[in-house]
Amino acid sequence: MPPDQVDLSLLSLPLQSALLLAEMAFCLLFGLLLLRHSLLTPRPAAGWLALILLLSTLYLVPWAAGHLGWYGRDGYRELLFYVPFQQLLLIGPCVYAYVRALLNPGHRTRGRGWWHFLPALVYLLYSLVMFLWDAFAAGSYSFYGDGRDRDLDPWYQTVGFASLLIYTLLSIRRYHRYRRDIVSEVSYSDAITYRWVRRYLLLLLLLVGLRLTFLIAYPDFGSFGQKFWYYLAFGAVSMMVAVAGYTEAIRREASGHLAVPELPGPEPPETEKETPYPEMDAADLADWKIRLTTLMDEQQPHRNAQLNLTDLAQQLGLTRRQTSAVINREFACNFNDFINRYRIRAVSRAIDRGEHRQRTLLALALEAGFNSKTTFNRVFKRETGQTPRQYVASLAKK
Repeated sequence: MPPDQVDLSLLSLPLQSALLLAEMAFCLLFGLLLLRHSLLTPRPAAGWLALILLLSTLYLVPWAAGHLGWYGRDGYRELLFYVPFQQLLLIGPCVYAYVRALLNPGHRTRGRGWWHFLPALVYLLYSLVMFLWDAFAAGSYSFYGDGRDRDLDPWYQTVGFASLLIYTLLSIRRYHRYRRDIVSEVSYSDAITYRWVRRYLLLLLLLVGLRLTFLIAYPDFGSFGQKFWYYLAFGAVSMMVAVAGYTEAIRREASGHLAVPELPGPEPPETEKETPYPEMDAADLADWKIRLTTLMDEQQPHRNAQLNLTDLAQQLGLTRRQTSAVINREFACNFNDFINRYRIRAVSRAIDRGEHRQRTLLALALEAGFNSKTTFNRVFKRETGQTPRQYVASLAKK
């Protein structure tokens, strides 16, 4: 083709490429928004998610470009060959780092934590060596003599997806540990449970698990076009976490008072578990149950929407560990449920006095210590078996 003519085929846009490019643009946009947010606030979680979205965008490049026919064009083919777009060994550690930073804002990746990124660094160096050898030593295609993109080699795809699978499982384990511990630490755990994180991780686990299964069992399964649906689904999942993660970053900035506390470390050895509260016998626990009940009735600390275990322990004159023992053993519940029961009781009494006729149910809930209508409705239904409006209606019938 003469140099002054434009290859019109480059201007055509197949449906597959259009859909993938739309997902890439979406992820890139939210990635930039999150990057800006991370630079303006001292929260590393937004930065990690921005990196995940950038890597997800790059991951889709070979398939979007492939449907455009770039692998068959000089210049474009070399770009796809030598730039390692599919950083599978990097996505997994970034997902794990993001989950850790989100669930523990005080966490910083340092020291041995950076070893998680070593395999990805090795692959980047491998890609650089291939480029330098072909460009300056061999002077021709050497590593790419077979015309295949090394990012798509079965060994790299298998190792990469295995890595992503492992880090997704580690992230799920970290999340479940967080959900287990947070209800024993704060009275507003519903506001910081991040259920969307669990959904994202489970969807990612499903996608990665299926892809890895087919890579191992059927390494030559399907054509280039048939795999498009997998990449489209991957992009959709990335878009979901982009919206949820950005929304959470903005929400946390707007309501920073609902802080995620430092959670306790790993559980003690089995020998220590046998007598976790050796300083408190049954008589002590029963006595402190009475004192705690008196404190809750007279001082009503549950009306503090930011109440946590440390605050209550200080008011009671016990350690966090002792306070937790009293609540767990004498009231047979965790700290979050214990405080919310008092809040529900306060709202119920206010309704019984007819205060809901002068004020909204939400106003009563906020005064009792709840931080949102959603949490109030959920806890009220769980504790009473009725929604707040059903409870009001039942009183009107009496």
